Amino acid sequence: MTTTKRPTIEEFSSGIKEYIEKLKNMDPEEAKKISIDALKQTGVLDENGNTKENIVTGDFFGW
Repeated sequence: MTTTKRPTIEEFSSGIKEYIEKLKNMDPEEAKKISIDALKQTGVLDENGNTKENIVTGDFFGW
């Protein structure tokens, strides 16, 4: 069984800042593509790039 260590708030915040800086230093079109892909992977956008009506359902949390 593999366990995953959750990042601390500081680690998460630092990672987000690094991600944003990385995107700022990229070609704008490449940064846009990477951002859209990330939003699809996290479930914010559907496979067509449209915002989902329900990003997280209660089933995800066991509600």
